[in-house]
Amino acid sequence: MRQILFGITKKGRQFMLNINKGYFLSGAVAIGTIMASVPTSAQEITLKFANWLPPVHHWTKTARAFADSVEQASGGKIKVSIDKGPLAKPPGQFDLAANGVRDMVMHVAAYTPGRFVFYRMAEVPFATKNSETGSVGFAKWYAKHGFEKEEFKGAKLMAAFVHGPGLLHSKKEIKTLEDLKGVKIRVGGGGVLIAKSLGAVPVAMSAPKAHESLQRGTTDAAFFPYEAVHGFKLSKLVKFHLEIPGGLYTTPFMVAMSGKTWNGLPSHAKRAIDKAGGTAGAKLIGARWDAADAVGKSDANKVGNKINVISPAEKSKWAKAIQIINDNWVKKANSKGKDGKALLADLRKMMGG
Repeated sequence: MRQILFGITKKGRQFMLNINKGYFLSGAVAIGTIMASVPTSAQEITLKFANWLPPVHHWTKTARAFADSVEQASGGKIKVSIDKGPLAKPPGQFDLAANGVRDMVMHVAAYTPGRFVFYRMAEVPFATKNSETGSVGFAKWYAKHGFEKEEFKGAKLMAAFVHGPGLLHSKKEIKTLEDLKGVKIRVGGGGVLIAKSLGAVPVAMSAPKAHESLQRGTTDAAFFPYEAVHGFKLSKLVKFHLEIPGGLYTTPFMVAMSGKTWNGLPSHAKRAIDKAGGTAGAKLIGARWDAADAVGKSDANKVGNKINVISPAEKSKWAKAIQIINDNWVKKANSKGKDGKALLADLRKMMGG
């Protein structure tokens, strides 16, 4: 079949040149080759999917599984090509789609503060027992309240999902609030206030930098779900893992599509993408994340690390200390003209927290 490739938009070209904002091209990619395939219904469609995580991280295989589900839903009329190296730093992923540089991206909402208020409400503490349950519930909640039209400018949400319960991985044993005082913890954007509220010292950085920071002593601990123990090779850098039922936090992720690409697709392709995405995509990705969490926990056990579970009494103390997280999300939703308290209650119910 004949394939038609369209050049990137003027906005996309400017985006690629904006090196000072932290975006960069991989050496093998030139601007002239970054193109989206937007054919008529009779032609094969090739979609380019950005990837910024290392091959050892489970997302690389999960991205392929999700891409395969899109291809299968289309009856083979859609092909998805996944980048082998990062085209932009983690905070720049959403703009790769919004600016028409890539057809599909995986983005962490917390890496772009202020952009996704309702989407990031899923970061609240004790929200879900596992990734699959939380992802399906979150995807349904977000769709139910119609927030995509408000928050996804220049892009379409293909699949919404969250990781499994966030826990604490540390060099020294931590079981109480007192143990946390002064501990330098690697956090993502959503974990800064959590760490501060618990008396620790937050060190904000993207996930791929966690290994180096623990190795160099820049941090003493890290907030992550279990999958990161394997994905970022942390098992020999930390010795203790503190499980918090429901998760001290979770992180909402997304697979998003360029609005330019979506608008140019024929109806059969859109139907296939919607079939593979939504709740089905959340379920597929969530189940694979839970499997990756099991691998990470196994790695910790294999090297003899100690796994603790926070006591109910201690969990109550932590919950009181970080109640501000819930309060802040309620206030942000209220400022947008919504009933924040009702939204949060509905989110917790749907995510199974």
